Amino acid sequence: MVLREKGVEFETYEVDLSNKSDEFLAASPTGKVPVVVVDGDSLYESNVVNQYLDEVADGVSLLPADPKHRAHARVWMAFADDKFFPALFGAGIGRERGYSEEKISEADGKLAAILNDLEKRLDGRDYLVGEFSLADIAYAGNFARLREMEEKRIVPLEEYPNVRVWISRVESRESYKAAL
Repeated sequence: MVLREKGVEFETYEVDLSNKSDEFLAASPTGKVPVVVVDGDSLYESNVVNQYLDEVADGVSLLPADPKHRAHARVWMAFADDKFFPALFGAGIGRERGYSEEKISEADGKLAAILNDLEKRLDGRDYLVGEFSLADIAYAGNFARLREMEEKRIVPLEEYPNVRVWISRVESRESYKAAL
């Protein structure tokens, strides 16, 4: 999404995460995607990669100019990595991964609390920190899974109208559509 928002041409390489090649593991020491290789150096971890790309590519910055707002964006980015994704993962595919019912229930509770936090944050806002930013992008990669969970009645998004509108707003961006 960042590259598309910035209008940067790029090449993508599909990775079979169940059968990671030695070449991929050399580029991504954690074995995670995304990874960007720049002048032979690997950059990985989504938020780190996104901030780097935002800094080096021309175009409108995807982090706010105001230092306090930029700090808030980074807080929400960290929240996505540290809280949102693990709870969504545990609640969404915990059973498939053999998690105990207790662990799944805990993830369900954490996800509900996180959605409540997002609901409050988005009250009266279009995006997490004013204008569309890296903070919103940090969550967007998980919207498809969240929608699947809604369809399976695991997550009642109707209880979070601000979150639901925000998701739709981000999903309507050309960069989101092209990244699917």
